[in-house]
Amino acid sequence: MVAVVSIMAGGMLLGFLLKARQRVVSANEKLITYAIYLLLFMMGVSIGSNDQIMNSLSSLGVLALIVSAGAVAGSILTGFVIFKIFFKND
Repeated sequence: MVAVVSIMAGGMLLGFLLKARQRVVSANEKLITYAIYLLLFMMGVSIGSNDQIMNSLSSLGVLALIVSAGAVAGSILTGFVIFKIFFKND
């Protein structure tokens, strides 16, 4: 855990020192996007190679769909309420 926090703090310090260099920031944004794609691909490979997950995918899929739909509905409802309370000008 200390290693993760130290790496993150180091990255924050480096980002603070390099924020004036737009070229570095732009390149970093592209690298982050590709890193996320790579992580998602590797997670897919890991899930696909796990027999236990693949054998119970039908029941996990239904539960995941229910949880995802609830999360999306809750986010939309919360966003709507916040918009009505704070941002609507009558």
